[in-house]
Amino acid sequence: MASRRLVKTVSFPAHSKPHMLRVSPDGKEVWVQTADANTNVVLDASDLTLLSTEPTGKQPVTNAWTRDRRYSFVTNGQDTFAQIFDARTFKEVKRLTIGQGGSNIGFSRDGKTAFIAVRGANDVAVIDVEKLTLASRIRAGTEPQGLIVR
Repeated sequence: MASRRLVKTVSFPAHSKPHMLRVSPDGKEVWVQTADANTNVVLDASDLTLLSTEPTGKQPVTNAWTRDRRYSFVTNGQDTFAQIFDARTFKEVKRLTIGQGGSNIGFSRDGKTAFIAVRGANDVAVIDVEKLTLASRIRAGTEPQGLIVR
C-alpha cells in the first residue's frame, strides 16, 4: 500500500455498476454491492478472486458487519428491505422490511442494536441484532442517508 500503485483490476460484468466496497473486519474479504446487477460480491482480499455472488434487492447500497462479525447487513436503495448475510458462508439468512430506500448502517457500541437510515420513510430503522427484528423507528429529516452512531 505504501507504493500507492495499482496492483490488480477486478472485472465485473458490463452494466453491473459496482457501487460500494468494504473490507471485512478481519481484512480477509472485500464485499462489493453492484447497483445494477443487484448482487453482493465477495472477493478474497489477498488476491481478489471471487468467493461468492449473492442476489440482493434492487440497487444495493452498502454493507456493514455486526460487532461480533457474525452477520453483514446489506441495504437496498430501491427496495423495501435490508438483508442479513451470514459473514462466514456469505448466504442470506434474513430479510427485514424497513421501508423504501435503505442507506447507511451503524451499530451501537455494545453491538446489540443496528441503525439503518431509510430515505423513503424519512426515518431510521432500529434493529435488534440478537433477534434480527425491527425494534422501532426514529423519525429523521427528509431522505436521511448517512448516520453516525456513538
